[in-house]
Amino acid sequence: MSISGNIMSLGRGITIYECNELYLYEIIEDYKDAASREEKDEIFRSFCAALWASGNKRKTYTKTIHFKVRKDLADTEIGRIFRQWSDIPYTYYKSKTTDDHWCSVIRQKINNLYTRYFDREVILGETYLECLKTPKRLYYKWALGTAMDASAVTDAILKAMEEAQAAKKRLQMEKMTLPWKDYKKTVEGFLYKCFENCRRIEEYEDKSCISTRFNFMLEDHFYGGYINRCLDGEIRKWQKRACGLPQNSRKGYKRCKQCGALIENTGNKKMYCSSCLALHRLQTYRKYNQKRSATNRNTSFSA
Repeated sequence: MSISGNIMSLGRGITIYECNELYLYEIIEDYKDAASREEKDEIFRSFCAALWASGNKRKTYTKTIHFKVRKDLADTEIGRIFRQWSDIPYTYYKSKTTDDHWCSVIRQKINNLYTRYFDREVILGETYLECLKTPKRLYYKWALGTAMDASAVTDAILKAMEEAQAAKKRLQMEKMTLPWKDYKKTVEGFLYKCFENCRRIEEYEDKSCISTRFNFMLEDHFYGGYINRCLDGEIRKWQKRACGLPQNSRKGYKRCKQCGALIENTGNKKMYCSSCLALHRLQTYRKYNQKRSATNRNTSFSA
């Protein structure tokens, strides 16, 4: 046995590392102290296995924007309209965990990143949700005495629902496509870099500008926070690579007006990615030709 007794040698170079009962700082220190690449790989494998076996699974569920129409208003013309829109569903997700064990905390971060960047069913943009809240907002104004017309209320609600769907579609287009099994492999690559690049707490404590910040933090919180911050940074880098963008553009990034893809912000006039720009130019050219043909026909008829 070696490395604080956590790696068990089975002979012939085969080792087993169990990290389920260990603190995160023990796992990191064992990895740093490992005598061989094989030992490091076994520690990392066990760490990843614990994450994927965690009971903190990624979960989505349906929430509703709910309100109850007062009984004395329920059977009026406008009241019946609001009753039809008193429960508006949308997809939400488990975004937090009450378990403070390192495995659950890091797994929650991994789950949240997948939901944010890849799950097109979970859309929580401000514009989308505000549009869905329109019936509730109008109802409370009406219930407090604001005069409203039934047809105007219906039109306002239907328009808001159309805008909500447009906003949802737009935000869905901004998300990338990656199956969960491929995402797991990608995340393991991120985590491997975390283990390789992570420094011990005492290495930070040599710097007075940093030491006082971490003296009051548990070691597991320090390493857990480091890993979660690295995951944030690595997924952004991965997104830029997937979109064929430079990693550190001084000009920043923005979204394509047509498809929502991430593009480099090279100037105010750039609104489309290369694919959508070609399509936009083709559509503009066709419209120009159609307009020109119509003008020529009118001119010939007048003559």
